[in-house]
Amino acid sequence: MSGTTRPNTKLTRRSFLKSTGAAAGALSVAGAAGMLSADAWLAPTEAYAQPEERVAYTYHQAHCRGHCMLKCTVRDGRLCLIQPNDKAKAGLQTVCLKGLSEIQHVYSVERIQTPLKRVGERGANEFVAISWDEAVSIFAENVRKCWDAYGKESVFASIAMESEVAAELGKLLSASMDTVGGIDVGYANGLAAMYGGAKRSGPLGAVTAFNGVADWKNCKTLLFVGVNFIESSLTQTKPFFDAKDEGMFAVSIDPHYSPTSSKCDQWIPIEPGTDAALFLGMLTVVLDNGWYDEEYVRVHTSLPFLVSDADGSLLGDGDGASFVWDEAAGEARLAADAESPALEGSCDVDGASYTTVFSLLKQGQQRYDAAWASKVTGIPADVIESLAERYATGGPACLAVGYGGNDKYGNADIAGHAAGILAAVTGNIGRAGGGIGYPGFGYGSAPLGAWPLAADMKPTTLSVPAFELPYVDSPVKCFIGVGDQIQQRFADLNKLDEWVQGLDFIVYADVYHSTGAQYADLVLPICSRFESDESLGGVRSNKGQVMLRQQVLEPLFESKTDFSFERELARALGIDASLPSSNEERIAHMLDTATNPKVAGITLDALQNNQGVLPYQGPNAIPFADQKFPTPSGRLEVYYADMVKFDQALPTYEAPEETGPDSKLRETFPLQLCQMRTRFHIHNQFCDAEWIRQYSTAALHLNPVDMDARGLADGDTVEAFSDRGSFGCPVVGDESVRPGTARVFEGEWSKFMASGNIQNVTNPGISDRGRALLNGPVIPYNDTLVEVKKA
Repeated sequence: MSGTTRPNTKLTRRSFLKSTGAAAGALSVAGAAGMLSADAWLAPTEAYAQPEERVAYTYHQAHCRGHCMLKCTVRDGRLCLIQPNDKAKAGLQTVCLKGLSEIQHVYSVERIQTPLKRVGERGANEFVAISWDEAVSIFAENVRKCWDAYGKESVFASIAMESEVAAELGKLLSASMDTVGGIDVGYANGLAAMYGGAKRSGPLGAVTAFNGVADWKNCKTLLFVGVNFIESSLTQTKPFFDAKDEGMFAVSIDPHYSPTSSKCDQWIPIEPGTDAALFLGMLTVVLDNGWYDEEYVRVHTSLPFLVSDADGSLLGDGDGASFVWDEAAGEARLAADAESPALEGSCDVDGASYTTVFSLLKQGQQRYDAAWASKVTGIPADVIESLAERYATGGPACLAVGYGGNDKYGNADIAGHAAGILAAVTGNIGRAGGGIGYPGFGYGSAPLGAWPLAADMKPTTLSVPAFELPYVDSPVKCFIGVGDQIQQRFADLNKLDEWVQGLDFIVYADVYHSTGAQYADLVLPICSRFESDESLGGVRSNKGQVMLRQQVLEPLFESKTDFSFERELARALGIDASLPSSNEERIAHMLDTATNPKVAGITLDALQNNQGVLPYQGPNAIPFADQKFPTPSGRLEVYYADMVKFDQALPTYEAPEETGPDSKLRETFPLQLCQMRTRFHIHNQFCDAEWIRQYSTAALHLNPVDMDARGLADGDTVEAFSDRGSFGCPVVGDESVRPGTARVFEGEWSKFMASGNIQNVTNPGISDRGRALLNGPVIPYNDTLVEVKKA
């Protein structure tokens, strides 16, 4: 830490003036005499006044799915101790190194301390400080200009999860909102529709069949596929180790030897981007050996449904109900009316030929045996076969997938679809110890109410995915980013730079001056999770409890809370009449109007009296334990008739476009680049935290074999480049990295790189079927090839 610039310790203007005034007074009365006395200089350290100390309670990050409830000690106006809230639910009394680092991080030199106005070229990161009054005036003037010239849809609001006014701000501005965000939807696109995931379920669509980590005590086999859970979900790891102590067998399937791999019973390395091939190979082994749950498949899935041999459509009644062949009646009947639906076979109905979904699945799967899957994934065939047997026959099994890894490929929907069918045919959905999805969820959900805005305040739907804006014509002329959505939501940043030069107005609002700020015309400072200008800052319902955010600190510098920021902007535009008068009023309304019985009766007073946290009133049930699904048929619908035109009604394997084995780009750019989750960051957050940067700084990780081939040594500054751009940083030899790949922690700010940005090289392309998917196209960040050379 020596030699670094120390963070500004000024807290608020009020406390600063109070403390400096007291210091000046003390010096004038006793300071000079004390300096002349050796006794005074060398006297034992002692406190001349009792410190003012208080405790407040808040919640931490949502992006990591931790939602840790924190007990914060403030001494003389400064945050000095962070501990878990001992009133939180058992198992959720947690805090990780990122939470502990907030003692320093909230005072970071990278804080945006005051509104800033661009004075240099857009993107040059040159600004001057201005007042909030001037900033709000600039904001209102430019937004009105866009409204008048191009219409309300010209204003695009891109708002990070951490913001608590995301929906409200979009509605107030009647802005275009990105309903298909391109990130964390890869698996969801292939999995969510199976059990009734709705359009714009986003990442939630991939996880609603996950039972929760607390249920792992009932699990016999746990498969981690492309998810470094031990590192990215630090505060949720205790149930994993408890379950292992109870006999759970854990497998990590990952191209790299991750910390999670080191804690599992088995690590299976896999070729990057080929998860779908593994699931398809396992599925064939299960079907060929009869290891599927026939009764479950017949009663609770769409596998008995009849499909037209002519066009691939389902035989239905036009209202969403489908037909099966009733063997007892010798005729086609609606599934709900059939006594003994046939699982396999073909039949004629009104002169047309039909085949069951199950028969079509078994026919199609003959392409995908263990030998084929071995060739694609690099996993030995006998390992695939034994893994399939353990998963299907060894008792309840959970399949945990990640938001990184294969989720960042264009073929992630195929992987999600295949994984979902594998879980369905083995009866591992709605089963204690089973489940499928991202392991950061699964504690049950009980939404709170929302503040009512005017009826005409509705955000418009962005006509294209946000990450395609640099490549297509769109109505967007004004970009409002709350949080660093630019680095998080766009690949190929050099192309993005061309696009932003043509925009009329760009606003960036965040706590820290991260990469996205450099593109803005106006930069606005937002408070951290620990600051509020009222006694209460927010409320959330998550992980089986309702959580209150109390004021820990007053707003630092000139920053404003989410709510105050929203109110300032709305007032300047004359659209603030619908907003509550205070945060407390908004929070009380959210609690009072909650309709879910799990949170009914949880009041603001009750929360305040229990250190800001209360558990739900009912148990966290296993999703779909009653085997009732919100699909048209009420079953797991594994056949996607709307994807027939893409040959994806049932999963058909496709290799990654850029990194696949037939890619000609490999001749020039032979290394697959993977952006990894890490315990040190949450996406682009905490990159500037000094306590954390002691242990983790920007670096490219290569296998020593690839280092030697390029004449590189640890610590060399290298350039990683593709035909889209480049970035520079030190290189580290790392035997845990698969040969032929390059690994870097996601989210690193440009200012901490030797040159460029990670996203300069990443792949922005989408698959042909992208827009037909449930949540739209996925950004294939990890389907990226690069070469590396010494800079």
